[in-house]
Amino acid sequence: MRAWQGVALKLLATFCFACLGAIIRLNTPALHPFEIVFLRNLFGLLALVPLLLRAGIHSLRTAKMGFYLLRSAISTLGMLLSFWAASLLPLAEATALSFVQLLFASLMAVWVLGEQMRPSRWLGLGLGFAGALVMLRPGFRELSLGTGLALAAAALFAWVTIMLKILARTESSLTITAYMGLLQTPLSFLAAVWVWSWPSPEQWLWMATMGLLGSLGQVALTQAYKLAEVTMLLPLDFFRLLWASLLGFWVFAEIPDGWTWMGGALVLAGATSGAYREARLQRAQTPAWTGKVGKREDL
Repeated sequence: MRAWQGVALKLLATFCFACLGAIIRLNTPALHPFEIVFLRNLFGLLALVPLLLRAGIHSLRTAKMGFYLLRSAISTLGMLLSFWAASLLPLAEATALSFVQLLFASLMAVWVLGEQMRPSRWLGLGLGFAGALVMLRPGFRELSLGTGLALAAAALFAWVTIMLKILARTESSLTITAYMGLLQTPLSFLAAVWVWSWPSPEQWLWMATMGLLGSLGQVALTQAYKLAEVTMLLPLDFFRLLWASLLGFWVFAEIPDGWTWMGGALVLAGATSGAYREARLQRAQTPAWTGKVGKREDL
């Protein structure tokens, strides 16, 4: 049951992050991507204030401040590069390129966290990545600035994913998300101040919406990693490709071609089969009470 709750939260997070990409594309003609990064962090932090007030100041107590600082610095740099890439690439292409981080993160989860890559996980991850490559196939013919930025951001976010899992072992979802806002807001301001231009009232509204979606997605993502292992949740990240394709069609009139639909089918098959088989395996390994006190039997 915990595994399926993690799956549901990860899907919610992927939808929120896909919406962020659409908002970035809508506003970058008028606002620099670095400024949008700062405003996303600022409004994301403001969206957390009610939760922090309810939880109390003790929710910010931590013995891992140095680890938070390192994660925030890597995450901020990754955000600057990914937002810049999103302003230069079609929405679905930018999303597909970000999936490269899953390959790095999968290997890091085995190497750093000691997690096991069972055959079902390899199958789900392999099918999902194959689907992304099928969809992105025309984009690999030429390495543009946007493509290079997206790949560099993916490498940074792979480390962020592993660090998030380590923090989730002992820290609450609210604490992790709060420190992301508290630390990344001033860090991103250092980049935004050099390209600053005052947003219009409509743009302020978009930035507030982006901050709310970003915080919601981050809380959902953090809680998902507390409920399930990294290598189980990683294939679900490919759902961002499906959301991005739909948003690209609806908002920007970007019509996905046959390669996109074929890739989307592989993504869906890989993510669904991987999560389903993993959940069945966890249920099979969970002891069940026989009804007699002090005795159990395996299912």
